[in-house]
Amino acid sequence: MKKNIIKSLSLLAIAMLMASCNNQPSKMDGASTADDGTSQGLRIAFVELDSLTEHYEYAKQMRDSLEKMSANANTVLSNKEKELQRSENSIRTKLQNNGFTSEQQYNTAVAALEQERNNAVALASRLNNELQQKQADFLKTMQDSLDNFLAEYNKDKKYDLILNKAMILHSDQKFDITQDVLNGLNNRYNKK
Repeated sequence: MKKNIIKSLSLLAIAMLMASCNNQPSKMDGASTADDGTSQGLRIAFVELDSLTEHYEYAKQMRDSLEKMSANANTVLSNKEKELQRSENSIRTKLQNNGFTSEQQYNTAVAALEQERNNAVALASRLNNELQQKQADFLKTMQDSLDNFLAEYNKDKKYDLILNKAMILHSDQKFDITQDVLNGLNNRYNKK
């Protein structure tokens, strides 16, 4: 589950950065990339989103929270499954030992077990939906945080494009602003 959460966060972070880049005005008028990011050409930078999702304090706290929530849900569902198994075994044993005094009594016990199963399915669905909603809320907040930070950050830096490193086949490290973005995001988060 932890790997799935991390993969989901990484994929979302990639999508967030791509969306952030799409929100910036395009200046693709044939200008070439700047050598040092300060010449008159197209100013480009990139961010390693995996590093952000791994080291951004908010992302780490949310990842821990989601993992705990998932573990708790798994524990609850595992206990529910054991409880259902015990009930099923009890009915089977009672049937084998002629413990039911009537067919009606047996049918009532089976109906109660079926209702317990339906409740367990509903519980699993509810817990899964809660986890997915919390992940969606986290990803939205993460996207908003990154968008707002990059907008503010770029007022001074004046980059034409800020890309996701995962989408780049080759680049020079001088275009990497990951640490600046990570420091800025963490500073903003810690102030809150």
